[in-house]
Amino acid sequence: MKQVVYFYEGETEKKLLEFLKNTQTIKSGKLKKFNLWTKSCKKLTRTIKKGVIVIFVIDTDTMKAIDTFKENIRLLKSYNICLIVQHKNLEDELCFSCNKKDTITLFTDFYNTSSAEEFKTKFIKESNLEQKLTNNAFDFKKLWSRADDFQEFLDQHHLLINLNCNTKP
Repeated sequence: MKQVVYFYEGETEKKLLEFLKNTQTIKSGKLKKFNLWTKSCKKLTRTIKKGVIVIFVIDTDTMKAIDTFKENIRLLKSYNICLIVQHKNLEDELCFSCNKKDTITLFTDFYNTSSAEEFKTKFIKESNLEQKLTNNAFDFKKLWSRADDFQEFLDQHHLLINLNCNTKP
């Protein structure tokens, strides 16, 4: 089986990826923090071995550093990479995956808060994420399933990259 490396932007994504790996919902693999929108991946490419499956989980709520992103995609073109696109951010993805009408409902139903920061802090520290997700009708099939808008962005900027990541174990 090929080695997989998941790159995530924030600690909430890391927590969810760890849970999904541990429950064998996604392929096992290494987790590393990296943001394609804000940092050049020149040094990163030296650490990626040929044949490794590289998956980046990216937010799309702040797509301001387009030149950095485009350069990173160009630098990664020769590797086996795929993007998991989050519609806005992880909170929005969880909202959709748990059938919540908005993020305030998500925050309240999970942790009785209306604060995004407090939600993130509690999510990261959650000791029984499986129960928390189950209690909120989490549907993994809906998670990261809305990349159509981002495909248009890629097409507009003439960027060819795989958005159909096979993460199944």
